Amino acid sequence: MPNVLEWARPSDLYRDYCLWDYKPIAKTEGKLRQSSLLWQSFETLSASPALRQLVEALRTELGAFQTVWGVKKLAEGFAWELYIYDYARIDRLADIQRVLQTIAPWVPSTITLPTDRPYFMFSFDIDAQLGTRHLDQLSVYIGNPGSSVSSGICYQLTDRGLRMDNLYYFFDARSQWKDIVAKVACSAHIGLREIPLDAILWPELRDCGVIVVANKKHNDGVYFSRITIDQLIFFAQRLNYPEPIKSFLRQNRDRLDHLLYDVGIDYRMIEGTLQVTKSAYYGVV
Repeated sequence: MPNVLEWARPSDLYRDYCLWDYKPIAKTEGKLRQSSLLWQSFETLSASPALRQLVEALRTELGAFQTVWGVKKLAEGFAWELYIYDYARIDRLADIQRVLQTIAPWVPSTITLPTDRPYFMFSFDIDAQLGTRHLDQLSVYIGNPGSSVSSGICYQLTDRGLRMDNLYYFFDARSQWKDIVAKVACSAHIGLREIPLDAILWPELRDCGVIVVANKKHNDGVYFSRITIDQLIFFAQRLNYPEPIKSFLRQNRDRLDHLLYDVGIDYRMIEGTLQVTKSAYYGVV
């Protein structure tokens, strides 16, 4: 079984889930990379060895610290999502066809998109069915010029074409708090009189770097970017992640305290109660 522990090196890059660079917040000697959390999730959730092989192939092809991963907790179980960024847009190197060719031995796909479309990121799910079916859907993200805040639009891409899916708005957690609250309140899924603010914008995570508010088809979402290891431990505990994942975070807390993390929840009102329908934590490999 491959080792789940991957150690930091002096040449490592430190990036959040948007591939924006940051400086480590503690000494890095003798510390772990975020990839250790991904490998540990594969082991805990009994993922096929093919999942790690696919991720390693992408890292070899695109380079280290170029692929963002997410561990997603869903009502029906767990899945992983991989995110490929290239802010060069039409002059990009990490385009859809290059990535699909790289992962074809594990999950073939016939999806295409003209290279002149100015997307800056795309993503795809991998799960227990890897290797038993084709990859039939990608999420493709483009910018939203003219918005008063940084924002992005997500489209679902299949062989049938594109379909608009989600809208994302990025706010500085400290200087744009009023805008964050206003955006959360402007929801098609929750009435103004019933918004439980603290159940959405968790007080324990508000002092992060960036808060993202998302409007989606069936629910809304909020993401807390650049949180600490202690806040990640709190997140995993509150949402009842499997004990091996929570234990790994606690036991390796001092080996992971130099990094910043990103987490998110999807939520909606169900019979008068706000419920988290999906959650995830993210890192870079």
